[in-house]
This record gives sequence, structure tokens and C-alpha cells, in this order.
Amino acid sequence: MEKNKIHSEDLYPHPSSLDEDIYSSLCDLSESKTIIVSTSYHREITGSMAYSFIKHSYDTQSIVASNTGVIGFIEAPGAFEVPLIAKLTIEKYKPKQILALGCIIKGDTKHNEYLSSTVINGLRNLSLEYKIPVINGILTTDTMQQAIDRAGKKYDKGRDFANSSVTMHEIINQINNE
Repeated sequence: MEKNKIHSEDLYPHPSSLDEDIYSSLCDLSESKTIIVSTSYHREITGSMAYSFIKHSYDTQSIVASNTGVIGFIEAPGAFEVPLIAKLTIEKYKPKQILALGCIIKGDTKHNEYLSSTVINGLRNLSLEYKIPVINGILTTDTMQQAIDRAGKKYDKGRDFANSSVTMHEIINQINNE
């Protein structure tokens, strides 16, 4: 399947569009407390969500207070590979949380259903196994336009993932401190 370039004013830019030093620091996972595992497939879609997550994370004082503010970024080839890359990343770098980003768009077969179910179950299992939040940012849509709307400025799922990140750490900190 050939990857189509998406050009839309409705999307945020990919994190690689950030200043070279900032992007290099994102790619250095060694000090990261939050690691984004994103797909390079549908890169414009996943990159938009990652950019928004990063932007809103640094705008949110709660992220800094929860000690998850140092963000890392790594790309897997596709959605199926995200759980494995997330697992290896958790084992090596011990982050406080993972944001898994992908985009699965319905085609002419049921492939999207099997793929999304497998990936989402894998992410859930990682969260339970390692007892850290693995935020599910795998979009499952019927059309490319739905993906653009969700990943971009219209519905801004990256912002929602940043808010989920804060909420999960507040809940976990509350439970651990009781």
C-alpha cells in the first residue's frame, strides 16, 4: 500500500518541524518520563497528535508537577509494531507513562478491525503488566477526513491525551499516597 502525503491546514506539524535541538532532545529517550511511541505510517496524522500533546503538556503545570514533563519521541513503522516498541522502551528506559499513537483507517476488508483490536489489547496488557499509564492514542476511523479532524485542530486529540496524562497521574498519586 502506497503512503499518500497529506497536506492539510487542519493538522499540527510533525514534531520534526520543531527546532533541531528540541527535536534531538525528544529523540533522546534516556531521561524521558513520558515517551511517545508513534507510527511513521500516516505520519502527518500521528505527528499532529504528538505535536499537540507536546505543546499542551508543556502548557500544563500539572504535567510538570507530576514529574512526567520530560518527553521522548520514537517512531515505529506501523500500528501493529507499537506495542512491541512500547514494551522495549518501557523495559529499557522505565518511563512513568507511554503515549501510543497510530492511525488505522477502514478499508475494503475487515483488516482494520483485527489490527485495531490486536494493538489496543496489546497496549492494555502493557499498562497492566508494568503498572504505568499507556495512553491509547490509536485512532480508528472510517475515512481520512475523520482522522484529520481528530488528529488536527478540530477535535485536537493530542490535547485530550495530555489531559488524560495529567488525570491518570493525579489518580495514581492519590492511590499511592493513601
